[in-house]
Amino acid sequence: MTKRKTILGINFQLYYLLGQEYGSIKDRATEMLGKHMVYSNLIAFHDVDKKVTFTTERLFPTKATKKPHVMLLFSNPHPHSIQQGMFLSANTKKRENLFWPTMRDAGWFSVPESKRNPEQLQDIFLQVKYSGPFELYFYCYYSFPTAFPDYIKRIFGKRFFSQTIEPEARAEFRKTVKDTAIKAIVTFNKRIFNLVSEGKIDKYIDRLHKGELIRGRGRDIDKDIPIFLTYPTGWRYHKEYRILRKLSLEKIKAAIRKEIDLAVDEST
Repeated sequence: MTKRKTILGINFQLYYLLGQEYGSIKDRATEMLGKHMVYSNLIAFHDVDKKVTFTTERLFPTKATKKPHVMLLFSNPHPHSIQQGMFLSANTKKRENLFWPTMRDAGWFSVPESKRNPEQLQDIFLQVKYSGPFELYFYCYYSFPTAFPDYIKRIFGKRFFSQTIEPEARAEFRKTVKDTAIKAIVTFNKRIFNLVSEGKIDKYIDRLHKGELIRGRGRDIDKDIPIFLTYPTGWRYHKEYRILRKLSLEKIKAAIRKEIDLAVDEST
């Protein structure tokens, strides 16, 4: 897999060489991605080379600050967000993703609703034009865009997924954490948490409901980097979902600040 070129701001293209499995992968992708296949530059199959080119996303600040670097770790890009040019864009019905107001309410950044459109959000987070305790890095563990994370394995099959996609994702994640000097990681997906954390968890929503802080240590990365798990970005299955999501993110924010402060104290 090779980085090809930047398409727009945070979007760039990669490709997979598919070999003999090209035809079956192409058929499954066409069926499962459906209406998203019409998006410009999203996914293109090349019959001669037997490869698939696709657009993915990653947002790393282009302006350096002295704030601690915190990674917001997601499963994989959603085709609609790539088309809109920004992580977690409003859905096709123009309904805003809960991520933005919840993170604001929990004190992670101050971005008013009037500026939460894809173009302005991209500029704000690339240039760190927000007040908040951390410099935020938006990262997808898997690069291939699908409406649901489990579609990736279903499209590419177990062999290609385990022999190509998974090892590349793991290596790129480790390299990125090291190169960007990440101090803490926040995940919004249990499967991704279990991939990058030493300790695995099963049922966790009830634990979050009870106010528990779900925290692990990095696997195959610096073990001093804490990894936290919170509610999925679109979760709303409780009458007090807004409060529950906000409280979880507030606890994670406080825990990260405490750990960073302790690390500074121990180093002086």
